[in-house]
Amino acid sequence: MEQIRIHISDVRQFRQCRRAWNWSSRMRQNLEPAVTYPPFWTGRIVHSCLEHYYRDGTPILDTYAKELEEGMPNLWPMEKESFEKNEQLMYDMLLHYQMWQDQDTKMYSDKNLEFISLEKEFEVALPTPGGRISKKFGLGGRFDGVVRHIPTGEYWIWETKTTRSVQELVGSLANDEQCGVYMYAASRMLKVPIVGVLYNMLRKKGPTSPKMLQSGLLSKEAKVDCTAFWYLATIRRTHPDWNDDTIQEFYGDILQSLRDKETTYFMRYPVYRTPLEIKNLMVNIYWTACEMIKPNVKLYPSPGWLACTFCTFKSPCVTMNAGGNFQALIDSEYQLRVPFEPTLTEDDITMESHAHNPEG
Repeated sequence: MEQIRIHISDVRQFRQCRRAWNWSSRMRQNLEPAVTYPPFWTGRIVHSCLEHYYRDGTPILDTYAKELEEGMPNLWPMEKESFEKNEQLMYDMLLHYQMWQDQDTKMYSDKNLEFISLEKEFEVALPTPGGRISKKFGLGGRFDGVVRHIPTGEYWIWETKTTRSVQELVGSLANDEQCGVYMYAASRMLKVPIVGVLYNMLRKKGPTSPKMLQSGLLSKEAKVDCTAFWYLATIRRTHPDWNDDTIQEFYGDILQSLRDKETTYFMRYPVYRTPLEIKNLMVNIYWTACEMIKPNVKLYPSPGWLACTFCTFKSPCVTMNAGGNFQALIDSEYQLRVPFEPTLTEDDITMESHAHNPEG
């Protein structure tokens, strides 16, 4: 029997809202919006720029320019205007990131990392709760990368995240199931122990450059929102003839105060995960997979402010609740995912009473 490939994104969507899962899952209708969600495209460009930089040394801003040359995503006119305004934001984010790593010497800086694998597709066997290899389920997906920390020799999942707030994101990482799956897959594929996840976090905001005063000096207002190395680069452009001592005399105080702001923009944050954590995670995914393939699985919605606000299927869902023609919206505003993977139907699945006689 051909294995059913399970993706952690499907598992998470199934647990969050079965109705949205039914529309979006590769195992069901396999749909996505015909019009690209702008933040998704922005994140994709950032990932592409960093992938090529760490894979073959292509300058980050060269890849950025190439991405824009290859054409705009499919957007509504209003969203296209919004995306164009974000071009400067993405440019500033990536330039700022490059400047950060050019001067970073901390424990997990680029200088201390060897990039082993980047943007790697995987398909590995899913273990059963009893520890055997499942004949029914395979686990598929793609992780950002694997790195080796040179000073310690430890192997880590490399995961880039763009976020509104680095500090808020840090508080949510201990239970990151997605990267737990990546750890399991990478350890099986590369045959090395993966000790945890090294999160590479970028704030989704460009730095604010200080204003020029009438005196010819730069403003040292405490509210300037940038890092010390961004401010220093502005100083060097403004006063190209100044030496380090002069810069320190006039701007040493503001540069010192801005050094504490670095982690509001960027952070490399390691999260260790134990083998028992990963084992328990795989068990939970297995049981969820058994629920997902039941022929009579119930497809009820799970409304909630956060989930519904950002759901790409909000419009047909609300219409369905009201008894309207939701299928017309599905037909006009959604398309099959590209690249398309065949949808599994009940007839495609050989059931052996998974709910009552699971493997293991």
